This record gives sequence, structure tokens and C-alpha cells, in this order.
Amino acid sequence: MLSDPLTIDASFITAADQPAVSREPSKSVYQLTVGSVRYRTTIQHASSKGRRRSIVRLDATAVKADPYVPATNVEDTLSAYLVIDRSERLSTDAEVTAHVKELIGVLAAATAANVVTTRISQIVGGES
Repeated sequence: MLSDPLTIDASFITAADQPAVSREPSKSVYQLTVGSVRYRTTIQHASSKGRRRSIVRLDATAVKADPYVPATNVEDTLSAYLVIDRSERLSTDAEVTAHVKELIGVLAAATAANVVTTRISQIVGGES
């Protein structure tokens, strides 16, 4: 299991550690509220038919004024996640790690050590 709390670098949005709120053998959930936004990170693993799937998911939830009915508040949610689906027999951990780093490079358009969000912003903006 990962450490509790889940350490988040101070340069990111939450800028603090996320304590575990749930632990199971193949799943951990961490949660932290920053201002009016609740961040919930779920890390889980499953194996089936010779494949292993790992998911890292970040959910953000905030209560905001409804743009259509300003006197009413609504829950606004956003989720972002990474899925790693691999053969348990053929792929080594080192190969999987290298491919995930390559994906980060595609998203960041920079080195793994210096993540720049330029390409992520382009993708979020609808570019392909």
C-alpha cells in the first residue's frame, strides 16, 4: 500500500497531503478538501484473464452557483484518470513504467521531471 497520507507536491492544486479515508487489499481512497473543493483520489488494481488493470483517478467536487438559476447552488464535478492495462505474462514493471513516462511526455510536451501543461491544455481545449 502507498503511504498515508498520500503526499502531493506543493506545486499542485491541493498543495497538501491527502489522508486515506478507505483501504482495501487492492484499492485505496484518499481525500482532502481545499477551500470549497473536495479532492478524492482512488487507486485500484484488478486482475482478470492474464491482464492487470491499474487505475489512478482524481475526482473534484465543488458546490457552485447555478449559471441558469443564480439563486440556486449545484454540485459541479470533474474526474481525470489514468488506466494502465497490461499483460501479466509479457510486460515487465520496467516496460510499463517507461510507457507511462512516455504518456506523460506526450501530455506534457516536456521532460518527466519538468511537467509543463501546454499539451494538456491543448487537449482539454479540444485539439487532437
